Amino acid sequence: MEFPSSKYKSDSDASTGLIFIRAYNKWHTAIKNELRDVGITHPQFVVMTVINFLSQSDDFITQTSVAKMADMDVMSVSQIIRGLEEKGYLLRTANPKDTRANAVRLLGKGQKAIKRALPIVEKIDEDFFGVLSDNETRFRDFLHQLIKGASGEKTEIV
Repeated sequence: MEFPSSKYKSDSDASTGLIFIRAYNKWHTAIKNELRDVGITHPQFVVMTVINFLSQSDDFITQTSVAKMADMDVMSVSQIIRGLEEKGYLLRTANPKDTRANAVRLLGKGQKAIKRALPIVEKIDEDFFGVLSDNETRFRDFLHQLIKGASGEKTEIV
């Protein structure tokens, strides 16, 4: 069978996209496997961690603010929050600052899950990205550059 016309047809390792997804999949698999022991999924972890982070400066966190910080679809965040609420990890209430939006806050069970999961995820990050040694900061800068470029912002080569 002939491979479709592609500039990577003879060297798949030259495909940045393929290398990126392979690296992401290795990192994500490690996180998924460890979070399974905590009883939460990676998206649930992200949503609860963002809520926890935002609660440092705001008592009334909206689903929209969570979605924006996590760079996730609002409907996906809404479904994740609904599931977390059903499991007793968080609570949605009327937002006194904005009657069109709900406020979300972690309950004790959610705080315990984050307290347990956060060091696990940070350790995975340390181990996974630590192989970059002195280049980790530069790699992070490149990731920020990619994010800005994808959102149409002007980027600058570092």
